[in-house]
Amino acid sequence: MIDAHCHLDRCSDPDAAADPTLAAMITIGTSLERSRVAVDLAERHSNVFAAVGVHPNEASRLFDEGVREGLELLLEHERVVAIGETGFDDYWKDETLAAQDAAFDWHAVMAAEHDKALILHVRDAQGIEAASLAAAAGVRRAAALGVRRGVLHCFNAHPELTRAGLEAGWWFSFAGNLTYKSAGAIRAAAPNLPRERIVVETDSPYLSPEPHRGKPNTPANVRFTAARLAEVLGVPGDALEAELDRNARALYGLPSSA
Repeated sequence: MIDAHCHLDRCSDPDAAADPTLAAMITIGTSLERSRVAVDLAERHSNVFAAVGVHPNEASRLFDEGVREGLELLLEHERVVAIGETGFDDYWKDETLAAQDAAFDWHAVMAAEHDKALILHVRDAQGIEAASLAAAAGVRRAAALGVRRGVLHCFNAHPELTRAGLEAGWWFSFAGNLTYKSAGAIRAAAPNLPRERIVVETDSPYLSPEPHRGKPNTPANVRFTAARLAEVLGVPGDALEAELDRNARALYGLPSSA
């Protein structure tokens, strides 16, 4: 299986978390420093690939020319398959949506220029959909900028964002919260998505799926999310796992041997 989105650098033992039984894991950078660590992990493990970028909660860091130049250098590395995660987070209020908007556009331009997948993070404040609406507009801008491949990380099933993702031909990534009792809207949305555009992730060490909710997550737990997704879609688990892996390879341009 392929874990389409994890943060190995934030796991208690990053090297141990890099599960050798998985075909591939994409470990995500959230700052220049953590992006460098992601690339280092990808160099050490043959089944780990890296994404580099600045998290929306640190969007203003991207206004530093040195940070932008450092990320552009990392984008040339052969183990880097994506840029991000970037996007819109209105939950923590660490950055304005305007700053996140500008940071997103820079990531999108880089994704288009380097032909990398673009990873989109979205988190709304409770009862407010400003981040999802900003993200929907961002997806459409990214398509206009020439981004060919993008993924809605930790898919939240927001109708307008889903519509924008479908229009742009993006991928939809289901995380461990798919297994939560409260995630009825996410489960209801799954059968309406193109199967070839669905992937699964852990977001390790966060969002552990049932039955491990409340404990630190690891890439190995991606199997629990895939199993629950198979139940939701009404398809055999083994067949879906193979399909999910093909989808992740297409999203990230992974070699067939990965």
